[in-house]
Amino acid sequence: MSADPRMTNVEGRLQEMEKYGISMQVLSVPFHGALVQDKPAALDLTHAANDVLVQAACKYPERFRVLLALPLQFPELAVEELDRFAGEATVVGVALMGSAGGRPLNDPEFMPVYAELQRRDLPFLLHPISPPGLDCMLELNLANVVGFMFETTLAAARLVFAGVFERYPGLKMIFPHLGGLAPYLMGRMQWGYERFPACNVNLSAPPEAYFKRFYYDTVCRNVPALRMALSMFGTEHVLFGTDIPFREDIDLQLKDLEALNLSVADRQAIDASNAARLLGIPFLPGK
Repeated sequence: MSADPRMTNVEGRLQEMEKYGISMQVLSVPFHGALVQDKPAALDLTHAANDVLVQAACKYPERFRVLLALPLQFPELAVEELDRFAGEATVVGVALMGSAGGRPLNDPEFMPVYAELQRRDLPFLLHPISPPGLDCMLELNLANVVGFMFETTLAAARLVFAGVFERYPGLKMIFPHLGGLAPYLMGRMQWGYERFPACNVNLSAPPEAYFKRFYYDTVCRNVPALRMALSMFGTEHVLFGTDIPFREDIDLQLKDLEALNLSVADRQAIDASNAARLLGIPFLPGK
């Protein structure tokens, strides 16, 4: 876990936002409480994480919004946490990790949480936390370099092929790191859909149709990959994101976006209006 003071120093974060001309950030945490199998401990960690986030957003409501951490491994606690912040204007979605208490995200016990997210119109960010096969990635920092991408790609594929987005057509997902490996594997997923009954029995459309419904952040650091994502998913489904404070990427990402030579309207969409529309945040061009 990073000891960077920007994890907790709100005023320092505001100074950084001013430096880059960022008027508002949506805050979330990489929630290790999703790995905890002790119920009281998971609840305590959930409350601690969300109280800090919401407190910051309520102190600066013009600068911050929040994606709540949820203990998905305990679905009833997850719904209770949604209830705890029902009506809180700064909460605009939730963050789910790539697994929950050692179980995949398509576990049938988690379906009531997805139903609640759809009912409340709360998007979820799918964020990595502990990649499968971690023991094979401990040297060379491979968990950070490639493992997290494997984790979210596997989780997204499970959710799609298991029919979660078929069952909850109003459910909205943000796929970070430009969709992990999914864009490059789309042909392989189509082959699986055509070849294996398990990969099509729960779907009414090819897998790419569901991936086109997702939203993708720009955390990538590769201009050709950005072009591919924009071509595959459309400008209206790409959001500016950052891995700050885990790596210094804002300036580099801005340079990558400049290299794409996008129209003013497309840049405004990626920089602000797509996220504002998805998360229900009032947006005035030029702000």
